[in-house]
Amino acid sequence: MESGNHLERGQASGLTGQLFRMFSLLPGVAFAVETAAALAGVRAGMVSRALTTLAQAGLIVRTMPPGRFRLNEAFRSHVGDARTSGDDEALVRLVSWYLHTCDWAQFTLAPSDAWDPKCDNPPEVTPKSFELPEEALRWWQEERVTIVSVVRAASEARLHGLVWRLAGVLWAIYAQWNAYEDWEEVAKIGVASAEADGDRAGQALALESLGELYVQTGRLEEGEASHLTALEIRRRRGDRFGEASSLNALGLLELRRRRFRTACARFDESTDIFVDLGMPRWTAVAATNGAEAMIELGQTAEAAQVLSEMVEVFADEGDRSSEGRALALLSRALRSRGDLTDARARIDAALEIAAAAGNPMWRGYWLLELGRVQGAAWQYPDALESFERSFAIHRELGNRSREALALDGAGEVHLELQMYAEASQLYRMAEAVHREQGDRWPQALSLCGMARAQFAMKHFQESRISWEKALRALAVFNDPPASKLRDEVIREITYFRRIMGEFHEV
Repeated sequence: MESGNHLERGQASGLTGQLFRMFSLLPGVAFAVETAAALAGVRAGMVSRALTTLAQAGLIVRTMPPGRFRLNEAFRSHVGDARTSGDDEALVRLVSWYLHTCDWAQFTLAPSDAWDPKCDNPPEVTPKSFELPEEALRWWQEERVTIVSVVRAASEARLHGLVWRLAGVLWAIYAQWNAYEDWEEVAKIGVASAEADGDRAGQALALESLGELYVQTGRLEEGEASHLTALEIRRRRGDRFGEASSLNALGLLELRRRRFRTACARFDESTDIFVDLGMPRWTAVAATNGAEAMIELGQTAEAAQVLSEMVEVFADEGDRSSEGRALALLSRALRSRGDLTDARARIDAALEIAAAAGNPMWRGYWLLELGRVQGAAWQYPDALESFERSFAIHRELGNRSREALALDGAGEVHLELQMYAEASQLYRMAEAVHREQGDRWPQALSLCGMARAQFAMKHFQESRISWEKALRALAVFNDPPASKLRDEVIREITYFRRIMGEFHEV
């Protein structure tokens, strides 16, 4: 036993110089013991002793949280000069470790949306695994800057097969947590790497990820181009699942554009393929999206029926994220029909899912619906609290569009309470954000709310200006709710022009 310990200590001692030579391959500011072990291709215990030796020599520095280190900047140039011919294999091990650890993280954080990279792990690399979502989230938050750097370094080293797969497993995490800057860079590199690798399926996957990012951030033309290219690739390959996924993504794009009938058609095409493939969870995803379009078209009874069925499917499939979203949409459909008791029960159930998952993004978004249900039930103090909590969460997450939606909700409550000055200010703040983000529909709604508050304060000129701005914002929409609102706005403007002696045809 003693001779074995001496042998292991000798191996650890030999690792010290090897690790120091390899540190130039570490692209991040800080690194963990497991990362260094992957780089060297040995067990973490042996690397830990070598790192301790290097730290005692002042070549590396311990950082927080515990178990992480960074290179002493005074020695960085010496590290670069010491690189060897074994660096290619070491970099492959490092990138593979991140690929398979991110795979564990995506499966732990978003199991229903997890994508299988179908890539063997090098035998000398042991990826990190996670039992709980909180562990996976904490690791990703600590490593997220380094992960992007690893993707860059791997791309520069032309490890294209690993790069686009790493981009693929990161997609669900980025979408789950609105990591837009990381997401865009990684997805773009993923598209280029899949093309360089000659993998058309990988290229379509990366394009769909990039397209979803563009849609979520309001860059709809770029999103459409990405999704249409992915759809074309998948149809040429005969990839029916990929085709259905792209059609569903294009439906979400049309939903964002408020082209609800076109969206329904896309969702119907997608649903039919998923049914043919015998994929109940994906069938339910497309059907839920179709139900959202139906709500917008005023078909609330039909939407409520569909959503009630889909909630059960998601529960059976264990897809908590989609179950919560379907419950929130069901609440909205029921609220629109005046069934506030059932609407409240559904949104409460959705928020319980968010709390159990520890997901602030879900909680923040679904609190908006809770506030609307409470407002419809005249529970104004409770509604204000829900909107304030939603605002705080989205402020912390950096989601400005949803911050503005929370301000709109609070503005509506203040309008109902006849607190017109406060309502006008809240709507003004929301409108500025919507305008900045290019979200013209919520911008129009904010302007309408502001116009009503200004009119109630007898600020007639300001009110008229707000109505006219709302009309301009509505010009790009021709869906039924937008047409109805536009008619209302035109009536208000016509009224002002009559009483002010400026009447002419609008």
